[in-house]
Parts: sequence; structure tokens; C-alpha cells
Amino acid sequence: MSNALGDFLRARRTDTRLELSERAGGRRRTTGLRREEVATAAGISVDYYTRLEQGRETHPSDAVLEALARTLRLDADAREYLHRLRGPHPSPTRAGMRASAEARALTARMEVLVEAVRPNPAYVLDRLSTVIAANPEGLALHEGLADLPPAQRNTCRSLLLDPRARQTFVEWEELARGAVAHLRAANVDDLEDPELVALVGELRAQSPQFETWWSGHLVQRRRGAITHVRSADGTVLARRYEVLHLPEDGVRMTLWLPAAP
Repeated sequence: MSNALGDFLRARRTDTRLELSERAGGRRRTTGLRREEVATAAGISVDYYTRLEQGRETHPSDAVLEALARTLRLDADAREYLHRLRGPHPSPTRAGMRASAEARALTARMEVLVEAVRPNPAYVLDRLSTVIAANPEGLALHEGLADLPPAQRNTCRSLLLDPRARQTFVEWEELARGAVAHLRAANVDDLEDPELVALVGELRAQSPQFETWWSGHLVQRRRGAITHVRSADGTVLARRYEVLHLPEDGVRMTLWLPAAP
């Protein structure tokens, strides 16, 4: 039986960044915080917190979740993820639940958008980071993506498994880590979805870094940032990408722009 809430709490409390000033007693064998320390800091009993981690308690109150979020130093994305783990509400707009006609209409709308912003690279991704629409410049950013069948054009897979991505994106680790964190955040409402499970299984088997990041329960929604892209001739250019989330459609559009001078 899935225990997503407990797994998340366990992963976050063992984060080495939580090693607080309570180290005065010397070195200790555990990383992060012990269960007892989390419970005490959050103002709940050790028994109750243990039941949360073990999946024997699955409906903590908002107050308990907020206390845990503060104790574990969760940012806004991770805090929202924690709350949604308690009571997921699968979205009716998930790609797997769409009627084919509705999916085609969405793709057509997104294709108009990405075409309108040319020559700036742009692409639209679903909750699994699979491309549903892209202009040629957008596909070209991820070398080899255009050569794949549309159903296999997945930017998370490309970043983690295609060695060319490490050459293209100077800050590759930051981008790849963010892609993994977004994959978890975007699928919080159904972490047992077969399509997600299949993708995660594939990436875990082929990428040790994905395994590390996914097991660490990293959570972060994609947002705009400045990064550096290396072209085929070796030229490195600063580029700014902006991410437009369309929650009602369950997709997001990434638009790449020249970095401000």
C-alpha cells in the first residue's frame, strides 16, 4: 500500500540541511533530524509522528501539517505538496483522461501559441514533461528530440538520459534536478498513475542521478530563470526561460528568450 505522505516526511527529515545547532553534544550517527526531534519541534507526540511516517495515520490536520512544514523548512512548493499528499484530488484534465477530440483541440491551441512566438524557442509539456506542441526552435534546444516519435518526446527523459544535454545546457545539473522536482510536484495528485510509474521506473533504471533526486522527494514547480546554452559551434549564450502554467489544461508552456543585457 502506498505511503506517499510518510515517505515524504522521512526523506525530508533526513535532509542534511536540517542538521541544526543541536550538534553541541558532538557528532551523531544520523543525518538530518530524528523522529523525536521533529515531533518535539512540531509540538506533536512522537507516537503520532511515527504513525504518520508509517502510514498508520493519513489525515493530519492543517495545523499539524503547517507545524511539520516549519520544522522541515519546506518552501512554498514543498508545503503545498505536503498538504496535497493528505487528500489528493485527481484532476479531470489529466492527459490520460481526456477524450481524443479534446486532446487534439488542446494540441491545436498550443501549436498556435508556440508558432506565434517564433523565432523564440517554445514548447508545451504535459504533467509527465512530454511535449504536446513545440516550434522547431524549441525542439532544437533538446538535441535529438525532433528525431523521436511525438509520444517519446519527453524533456525530463532527454535531460537525464541523453548525454548531449550535458553539453547543451551549461547548468545541466540545476536544470535536470529541477525537472525531477517538477515531475514529482506536477503528479502529487496521483503518484501511482501507471504512466508516471512507468516513466519513473525507466529513469530510475538508467540514471543514478534520477534515482538519488527522486528518492530524495525533491519538490519544485518550474519557474523562470536565466541559464546558459551552448550551440553546436561551441558558442555559449545566456538565455532566460519563462514558464506559463495552464492548470485548467494540465500543461505548461516554456518560452526561451534572450537574457537581458
